[in-house]
Amino acid sequence: MFARDTKASRNIGPPTECFVFHARAIETSIPCAKDGSHMKTMCIELVANRFLRKMVRVLVATAVREAAAGADDDALLKLMDATCRRATAPPAPPDGLCLVDVGYTDYDIRHCLIP
Repeated sequence: MFARDTKASRNIGPPTECFVFHARAIETSIPCAKDGSHMKTMCIELVANRFLRKMVRVLVATAVREAAAGADDDALLKLMDATCRRATAPPAPPDGLCLVDVGYTDYDIRHCLIP
């Protein structure tokens, strides 16, 4: 549901599914190098066994859209039951998104940044 440019169903090739183990967001601030002031930012932590094409950008855009609309905490879970990808937001622009870590060990919540 949250991927783009993938076939809706495949008969051959690797599976186009992934399992999200941990998804959290928190508002934080980071120091500005120019003048020492702080800028409000949003940190989104996603832990999964794989990510599909544009999936992170769609998850971020959809989470921001749903939060701005005052949706419940389980809004993304409810959207997974939708049958049309149009129920999710278009991919967020890549500006400001950064990859912090890639791991190849089993999921362990103790290694998450946001509890």
